[in-house]
Amino acid sequence: MKIGMISSEGGHLIEALNVIDAFRGHSVFSITYDVPHIKDFEDKRIERSYFVGMGKTRFRLFFRLLLGSFKFILVFASEKPDILFSTGSEIAIPAFYIGKYLFGAKLVFIETIAKFYEPSNTGKWIYPIADLFIVPWESLLRAYGGKAKHVGDLI
Repeated sequence: MKIGMISSEGGHLIEALNVIDAFRGHSVFSITYDVPHIKDFEDKRIERSYFVGMGKTRFRLFFRLLLGSFKFILVFASEKPDILFSTGSEIAIPAFYIGKYLFGAKLVFIETIAKFYEPSNTGKWIYPIADLFIVPWESLLRAYGGKAKHVGDLI
């Protein structure tokens, strides 16, 4: 099975790496932001890493993610993922919509551990289309609704 790990750099990437062993025995690739401090990112559990541009303002970020959507299409056409998973942030939004509706990938989203009571902005966008939506805190079950699952400590 081919798994795509989509996350921003920093804490979201660390959270994703903390659960990546759940995919042991499967082929995993990653997509994250193209930022200087992560250029040489390597992890033995990940076969290939791809990078998309990141803007420094909200407008530039939106524009870069829009352009990055073309990169998602190229990567997904090449990798043919069965599952995309993410712990956030906004980089997951276009990747998940493209992955699901153009490539038929199943979507697994794990809400960031930093959110206790209110959904993240990314979670709000992803929740309607996710095949599996996991929250780290029981308090988020009420915030999201019936599709959200709390399975204990993952991260």
